[in-house]
Amino acid sequence: MDETPTVQPREVVPHRALPVEATRRLLRREAYSNLVRLLAKLHGSECAEILHNMTLSEQSKLLERLPDMALATTMFTYLDAETRAALVPHLSTARLVTMVKLLPPDDATDILGEMPPERLAEMLHQLPEALAAQIDRLLSYDPRTAGGLMTTHYFSLEDTCTISEALQQLRRAGQAETVFYVYVVDSEHRLAGVVSLRQLVMADPESRLRGLMETEVIRVSLDEPQEDIARLITRFDFLALPVVDGQGRMMGIVTVDDIIDVIGEEATEDILRLAGVHPDEMLDSSSRRTIRHRLPWLFVSWLGGLLASYVINAYEVTLQSLVVLAVFFPVIIGMGGNAATQSLAVAVRGLATGSVDPSRFLHALLREGRVGLSLGVIYGVLLGAVAFVWQGTPMLGLVVGSAICASMTVAAVLGGLLPLAFARIGIDPAVASGPFLTTAIDIIGLVMYLFAAQFFLLA
Repeated sequence: MDETPTVQPREVVPHRALPVEATRRLLRREAYSNLVRLLAKLHGSECAEILHNMTLSEQSKLLERLPDMALATTMFTYLDAETRAALVPHLSTARLVTMVKLLPPDDATDILGEMPPERLAEMLHQLPEALAAQIDRLLSYDPRTAGGLMTTHYFSLEDTCTISEALQQLRRAGQAETVFYVYVVDSEHRLAGVVSLRQLVMADPESRLRGLMETEVIRVSLDEPQEDIARLITRFDFLALPVVDGQGRMMGIVTVDDIIDVIGEEATEDILRLAGVHPDEMLDSSSRRTIRHRLPWLFVSWLGGLLASYVINAYEVTLQSLVVLAVFFPVIIGMGGNAATQSLAVAVRGLATGSVDPSRFLHALLREGRVGLSLGVIYGVLLGAVAFVWQGTPMLGLVVGSAICASMTVAAVLGGLLPLAFARIGIDPAVASGPFLTTAIDIIGLVMYLFAAQFFLLA
């Protein structure tokens, strides 16, 4: 197996104020041995937070000159991608190469993939040939697929191996990313089965792996999307999933720590897209890029506003006859929008986790229809009573109550169905549903309210 060393995680210390100023003072004095003793007591994420409080020159000086390479590498890997990208031009190639050698191939690939092409080529040229080829192969995969997420540091044995031989090899498997599972392969390295450590320890030492292994192994292909991998690991509580090529040969594993990052990224992405904001847009994005990302979805809302104005103008006679109708516009539109947003959030989250099947339109229709109707009846009765007591007109109470009931029912149904419809035709539901739905519900709510008023009060 590959003898490349890996960075070991450091012990997490209780939360406390981080020694940012002490680190700065030691760095100015170039007291690097003291710096190592200070930072080695902290977790990598805490060291990265200290770096975030430093200037770029201080960051590069600390990472370039720290004598403990494992510590420097851990600090560097815990930095966010933007900070690493800013630091790379200020670190020597020799230092970066040493860091990469200390990392598992998947983590090294993530870091190298952030570099400009010229620096990447220079780095690969100076890495050991086997490691460079391994990283180059990982870089060829889409980073959002199993091939881009997997590590090639895993523990596998041929199915002809005995239990005693397996245990001996396991003791020497210091470079495997996880050995909670022993993957069993045939003579052509095709995945044949899997054995847990508990099974391995309890089995007869002279028996062979092929008689002990579980042959029904859940596996993913190299091009499996990261969202599907996250669903599998979440559903079955796996610590890792094997990745195979088109011929079933074992290529690597995707570990749960990488999937935790994926779940966080996907959740953030969905939240931003529900608001019509591009996932790449953050507070430090340029104004021009932010405008370009937000403009199309705000344009949808702008058109919806114009259409709502047209609806109000079409019922001008009704409004002139009963000006009090305008008093209840905010409540009816607002409650419809809120009901739609709640259903939308549940549907998008269900699609993201795999708990909602896009093909079950009828089930979603009935469920959200029942929920929306129940909530609409409750708030319809409440608002109708308020309108009646306030204005002393029973028919106004009926109009207002029926309008909010109908608006919330339709809103809940559309909020549940639109994401499913978009997902079924291959459109990201988080992108298309939010701005489109809220605008549509505003218009539908207005139409139903003013039509009911015209029908009941002016008929």
